[in-house]
Amino acid sequence: MKIWILTTEYPPAFGGGIGTYVENVAKMYSEKGENVKVILRDNEDSREYKNDNLEVCRFKLKYDGNYLYMGEMQSMAYQYFCYLNKLLEEDKPDIIEIQEYNAIGYYILQNKYINNNYLKDIPVTIHLHTPQFSLYSINKNISYKLPDYWIGEMEKFCIKAADALLCPSEFLAERLQSINPELPIKVINLPFNLPKDNMDEDIEIDNDLFVYFGRTEYRKGVEQLVKSFDILWERGYKCKLKLIGGDTKFFPKNKNLGEILKDKYSNRIKEGLLYFQDNTPQDILIKDIKKAKAVIIPSLYENFPNTCIMSMWLSKPVIVSKQGGQSEMVEKDGVNGYIFDHNIEGDLENKVIKLLNDSSEDLKKMGENAKKRITKLCNVEDNYILRKEFFKSVINNYRKKSKYPFLNDTSAYRKIADKQKGKLSVVIPYYNMGKYIDDTIKSIENSLYNNIEIIIVNDGSKEEFSIEALKKYRNNPKIKIVDIKNAGLANARNVGASVAIGEFIAFLDADDMVEKTFYTKAINILNRFDNVSYVYSWVKYFEGSEGIWTTFDVQLPYILCHNMLNANTLIRREDFIKYGQNRVEMEYGMEDYDMWISLAENNCFGVCIPEFLSLYRVRSDSMARGFNVNNLLYLTEIITKNHTKIYQEYATELYNILSANGPSYKYDNPSVGVIADKDVVYIKPSLKDFLWRFKIWRVFIKVLQKTGLMKVLKSLKS
Repeated sequence: MKIWILTTEYPPAFGGGIGTYVENVAKMYSEKGENVKVILRDNEDSREYKNDNLEVCRFKLKYDGNYLYMGEMQSMAYQYFCYLNKLLEEDKPDIIEIQEYNAIGYYILQNKYINNNYLKDIPVTIHLHTPQFSLYSINKNISYKLPDYWIGEMEKFCIKAADALLCPSEFLAERLQSINPELPIKVINLPFNLPKDNMDEDIEIDNDLFVYFGRTEYRKGVEQLVKSFDILWERGYKCKLKLIGGDTKFFPKNKNLGEILKDKYSNRIKEGLLYFQDNTPQDILIKDIKKAKAVIIPSLYENFPNTCIMSMWLSKPVIVSKQGGQSEMVEKDGVNGYIFDHNIEGDLENKVIKLLNDSSEDLKKMGENAKKRITKLCNVEDNYILRKEFFKSVINNYRKKSKYPFLNDTSAYRKIADKQKGKLSVVIPYYNMGKYIDDTIKSIENSLYNNIEIIIVNDGSKEEFSIEALKKYRNNPKIKIVDIKNAGLANARNVGASVAIGEFIAFLDADDMVEKTFYTKAINILNRFDNVSYVYSWVKYFEGSEGIWTTFDVQLPYILCHNMLNANTLIRREDFIKYGQNRVEMEYGMEDYDMWISLAENNCFGVCIPEFLSLYRVRSDSMARGFNVNNLLYLTEIITKNHTKIYQEYATELYNILSANGPSYKYDNPSVGVIADKDVVYIKPSLKDFLWRFKIWRVFIKVLQKTGLMKVLKSLKS
């Protein structure tokens, strides 16, 4: 079997839980004769074979060209997609496994849906480690701050779009199942094995020492752990606590949690009862574990932590919280270790006291039980069989999906095929656009989709040149020109739709263009999925700007804050007629934004093709260039009045998004965050902003690290 694993972590550069898992599982598969390819981003491009069956492919992330306009995680996900495509030119796997963390599989999965030939017959399994979005509230982080909020939405999409879901603990599986309730999450524990030479060395046990290792992170329960030990110290117990691992930020205090704890418990550090130790290599860490009386895993929310696996594997008694997969490992309280509940006051202290009072023989027996339990759960031989059987089942039962995996519920949506099936009516509102109309018409005529009628709605043009420019099209049998009195862009679109005979309508402004494949790709998506109402694409600007816009699928509630697409969209005609007609009162712009919200109210959602298929001409005299803050705020008021019910429905989420990020007219790309100037609305953020955000800053940090100045600055700060 050919198994490809996409990850952000793999030794030696990363030693976290994901990296440990990928290292172990890749080694296991390859040693059993499976063909394995590990794919990850790194600082350099490289490919190396770890053994005859295991290849590690690393690609260097780029922060230039188009990537400057994407958020960091969006850019990384897109580059995983591009690199995977290069590897697919050489070979094809039987199955692909991707971590959900940081949504690196986002564009791979999206393209798998919108392109019927992409990854044909190759299922994608998403392995659940612990997604970011599930930790925001647990870590007391800001759940709605961009870009983190949107990265969480991308992670959810990966879970919703997967062909199969795999998770090492029942704890996490139960908490994430609601995102994709139709696809059961398969639980298979992690494979694990420590070389025997790491276990033979005898280390004298310090009967007063308890060890925690892992990040000093709030959701890991470190603060509660130290507090419980402080209670024990107040009672006169002389047990010691060592915290091993890197520090992390605690957002409510805007400081690292480790710094907070060091300040708060500085007296305990002076007394020699509390120790802090930085990230430690595994060989030294094993000695720390062996020296301790017990290891404590006090997490508030946890998947299937390697810290617990390693400790139990080393026959070390453990004290674990009920809130995570670690309690599944211990299973029987007092037999394989101790299990405490954070919801029971004093439970952790009581378990520590119990362990302190246990005899050495009791602790030895508990350690032996722990070793038996964890080797049974994480046995490589059994794990390999379980995973291979699961993969075979996924491959054998693989079927292309008939529904697009929107995060919003589209079950109430019913598509209606009307008029001439397959016919596309391209509606072009036209007012004094004679200078540009030839380019627009030519781009439509160059389209690979042939079943097209073109409708030009002449909205009372007064400019002589523009009136003349239409004459050559009036006798064209494929082009229909409708002359009306000037009543604005919204009315012109409505008039064009009313005379259209196609099953589909595409709106195209008279100065814009489309790539030749856009209409074909869009209609293929609409024909394939009966829960998709309209399709659009990424946008490339030309003439007055060289920028781009890499947007996403329409999604509630974010669409209520900020427009996620431009008017160059292909929609089912019946949906537009019933729900999407433009309001004439939106005379100063944003009529298309009002339309998207109307459609969302009626369960009509759109898909974004992540390609630059829409070409938007930036003109100094365009309506968009004339936007100002007052104009936008006025139009926003009209929109909210027109859609009161849906704004009320999502009031809590909207309030938090706006509170976290400020007025929505400052937004651009949700995976980047808010970067617009406070008084000016940009069509695209400047190149200078992104160079600072991604390129210059990264180079600056790398220089500090390589020269050793970073350590000097940190020491001065401390």
